[in-house]
Amino acid sequence: MGRYYRLSKEITEAEADEILRELREKEDLKSVELSEDRKMMKVETKDGEYASVMGAAVNICSRIARGCELSFEGFAY
Repeated sequence: MGRYYRLSKEITEAEADEILRELREKEDLKSVELSEDRKMMKVETKDGEYASVMGAAVNICSRIARGCELSFEGFAY
């Protein structure tokens, strides 16, 4: 089961690519993808623990997309 997160602002395709590239380097990440409109992010971890992965995701999004924040939207079944 994964989780959906909403991005607080629009991001460019280049920002999206860089965010996904950096997140995919995380060891405990199983999968990450952005919706076609780049407003939602679906994250799934290998062990079901999200604290470290999402801590990194928040920092990566903020740094790359200049202040973009993430908020929990719901579970992906």
